[in-house]
Amino acid sequence: MDTKLLERIGFTQGEIKVYFALLGLGSTTSGPVITKSGVARSKVYDILEKLKQKGLLSEVIKENTKHFQAASPERILDYMRNKEKEIKDEEEEFNKLLPELLLQQKFAEEKQEAKVYVGYEGVKTFYGELLEQLNEDDEYLAMTLSEQSWQHESLSLFLQKFHQRRAEKKAKAKIIFNVTEKSIKQKHDFSKTGLYELRSTDLSLPTGIAIAKDTVATLLWGKNPKVFAIISKENADAYRKFFYDVWKTAKK
Repeated sequence: MDTKLLERIGFTQGEIKVYFALLGLGSTTSGPVITKSGVARSKVYDILEKLKQKGLLSEVIKENTKHFQAASPERILDYMRNKEKEIKDEEEEFNKLLPELLLQQKFAEEKQEAKVYVGYEGVKTFYGELLEQLNEDDEYLAMTLSEQSWQHESLSLFLQKFHQRRAEKKAKAKIIFNVTEKSIKQKHDFSKTGLYELRSTDLSLPTGIAIAKDTVATLLWGKNPKVFAIISKENADAYRKFFYDVWKTAKK
């Protein structure tokens, strides 16, 4: 007889063997059950107890000895119905818990974190981590760097290397600089790296801001460069909207 259905509804192999043995034996002591089922003596009493809890056997004391008898196989249907009811009850309980679990997942996915990277190596680490996150068609958005920052020749070399690696990953770059800084437009232009757009605006912009994925970073370049990074989807989306509002009116 195929017993896989019984396994699927929650019976172990041992329980199936003992129950089938009881069906064939009628009212009996444990000895014949052990012999007929082939289940070890050390396990059979635990199995008999589990079958009793499932309502599939009864026991009586006859002449100071326990006798066991299988309940009708129809009781298996009762067991299945009870199990179905328990599942429905548990489903209702879980539905009450589900919104809280989804909220926890949302907070985990939309993590918020602030980091500070100090020194050339620290800034290099930040941009290296950012590059690891960028994929094809992702965008790196940035707003004008200060004229004071461009006084350091190392900045141009650093950004040149960054944009080369960004372009290799086929991530796009859009940069906005202030019209008042026309003298340093050329320093902002890394279009030769590819997938790079540059526009100007006469609006006053915060300097050194970069937006990518869920990160908004402020770059301060000098003798001791620093990056202040905030990782927050909500914050990044707000900055991204501001960037594109300016981008639409900026000049190529």
